[in-house]
Amino acid sequence: MNLPRNLHDFNVFAGGRSLAGQARTITLPKLVMNTEEYLGAGMGAAAKILTGSMAALEFMHNYGGEVPELNAGFGDPRLDGQQLRFAGAYKNDAISTYDDVQITVSGRTNEIDTGEQEIGSKNGVSYKTDCVYYKQVRNGQVEFEIDILNKLLLVYGVDRWAQLRAITR
Repeated sequence: MNLPRNLHDFNVFAGGRSLAGQARTITLPKLVMNTEEYLGAGMGAAAKILTGSMAALEFMHNYGGEVPELNAGFGDPRLDGQQLRFAGAYKNDAISTYDDVQITVSGRTNEIDTGEQEIGSKNGVSYKTDCVYYKQVRNGQVEFEIDILNKLLLVYGVDRWAQLRAITR
């Protein structure tokens, strides 16, 4: 029997440096294919068709305080100037095993929210990194690899944009 895999622990790495003890929460990029409704003659209802692009990838990450390595990447002129890696251990309690989930993103930190600061309180800092690269690997298998700048959409080994890329390049 399988149960849902629940996150038991994680870490975030910035430029290869561990942020253990600093990271509090993260929101991984939402993977969204852009679609539009199409209703043609003879169809019973509108169908969602792919537009050939994806929604922008955003990685939100929160820490117990400011992280100088992340501050240094703020407004980097390079779209892929900052690399972040999420390492998560997801456990299936029914079979007592962990999935090793590694997610790597490259992008630029364009938002830092230091929020309200108060003496003696746990002041957190939130960062938003706009990503142009995303790779998700589970137990050594690449599930997704998305390279916006090179028009690559790899899903479980299938390059969904290969034909489109070949035609337009």
